[in-house]
Amino acid sequence: MGKRCIICVDDELLIVESLVRDLRKNIPDVEVYGLADGPQAIKKINDLEAQGQAVAVLITDERLPLMSGHSLLRHVYQTFPAIKGILVTAYADTTVLAESINQANLFRYIAKPWKSLDMILAVRRALDLYNNERELEAQREEIQRLNLAMIAILEDSGHRIEPDFRHAQRVGCYSALLAYCMGLDISFIRKMYLYAPLHDIGKSGIPHEILTKAAPLSPAEYSLVKTHVAIGVQLLKSIEVDPIARDLILYHHERWDGKGYLTEQAGERIPLSARIVALADSLDAMMSRRPYKETLSFETAAQEIRANAGIRFDPKIVDVFSQHQGEFEAISTSANPEKCIEKVFTTPPVPSEPIVPPILPLPPEL
Repeated sequence: MGKRCIICVDDELLIVESLVRDLRKNIPDVEVYGLADGPQAIKKINDLEAQGQAVAVLITDERLPLMSGHSLLRHVYQTFPAIKGILVTAYADTTVLAESINQANLFRYIAKPWKSLDMILAVRRALDLYNNERELEAQREEIQRLNLAMIAILEDSGHRIEPDFRHAQRVGCYSALLAYCMGLDISFIRKMYLYAPLHDIGKSGIPHEILTKAAPLSPAEYSLVKTHVAIGVQLLKSIEVDPIARDLILYHHERWDGKGYLTEQAGERIPLSARIVALADSLDAMMSRRPYKETLSFETAAQEIRANAGIRFDPKIVDVFSQHQGEFEAISTSANPEKCIEKVFTTPPVPSEPIVPPILPLPPEL
């Protein structure tokens, strides 16, 4: 994918040339084009998209020859709905604005004459939103690729395909929200959202009667259940995945005090991704119905999380959870938990101190 493109449309040559210069000067790594009317803009957008060049923002004056600005935005939106439209006019018309918002997904309205800074900020925000949406779409495609690959692996190996999708979905949302509230890098946040739902994929290799047993597990049965983390890593071996996915699958049952499994890592020796998923998984598991236990309320589960700070869980992550407890409760009760974390992908996190996670080799048997 080449540089993002911005299209500027105005039949007044001096205005469009000035706008193009201003954007090129203040917004790096974009291609900016100036055109005089709607048909020219439509042709340019079609040509660029056909060449694989992504048009991210369309800025148009309302009063154009041949077709109005809002008609241009509506036409482009029907073919390229991802493009962010900015309508510029010296004549405020509520009917035009309403039509642009309802039929062309208008991103911003700017009155003439505009201040350079206002236009630059609007275009930057439009670019940020466009890029975020493209990344989310790529993420959805990656999820689909992983799901199809997992299904193929499980079918080939004879494993059952009975994942708890709702639990996995919530764990992904909790994990992304934790990473966001910790101020971690947006790339890491997205990976947590993408990979955390895979944390228990290895349970597909554990006998169904053990996973659904209502009575307490025998020592031998519990030892078998613990192998699901190793099974999960083995299942991923034939798929090209990020080390973060491997780490959170293998280490999410480790404990801060070193008394977890499978490798008894402790403290910050446990990869950060696994420390986050450990809390997210435990929180949701306590509120989920299981054959061997009753469900807990969110408040009771949250109290249990706090009581285990520095024992089972990273105390800093517990602090973050406690400070944003209401947001986690909203996820736990929502029929659409992903809706609860929209800000994670649209609002930049407040940066934290740089965190360098440990790089642990796989145990020899894996």
